[in-house]
Amino acid sequence: MENSNPIAKSKPFPWECPKCFQRDVAPRNIDFSLQVNHEGRLHAIVVPGLRVPVCAACGERVFTSEADDVIEAAVRQQLHLLTRQQIQESIVKLGMRQNELATRLGVAEETVCRWIDGSMVQTRAMDNLLRAFFALPQLRAALTGPNQAPDFGASVLS
Repeated sequence: MENSNPIAKSKPFPWECPKCFQRDVAPRNIDFSLQVNHEGRLHAIVVPGLRVPVCAACGERVFTSEADDVIEAAVRQQLHLLTRQQIQESIVKLGMRQNELATRLGVAEETVCRWIDGSMVQTRAMDNLLRAFFALPQLRAALTGPNQAPDFGASVLS
């Protein structure tokens, strides 16, 4: 059984194991594999050399917030999705606030916050919309949130 620890412990190693209670937990580099369900499809994700505290006595792995961040970045990379840093930097470059982006894309402000803090990975469709929104000034001008023209996109222009 693996234990997730959202806050990296500041006390020195070795730590006490949350499973067997032995004071044998120390950091190790491991090749970590996991299955991620993204949009109803399982994806095999591999994170080589992940630094994770592991109990030498029972093998329990204690995932710190730092390890979680590395895993989340690997998921985005292997699924070819914008990273949270790319999303944040693009918002800043456009001189926008997160709530403005959320309004213009038609999502909750909390959704944008979750993409940036890493607690949520955007869907492929939303990733495509983010990429187009960041890259195309014409699209940014057209997507204005609740004030958007009701006939925008209702018919195909040639």
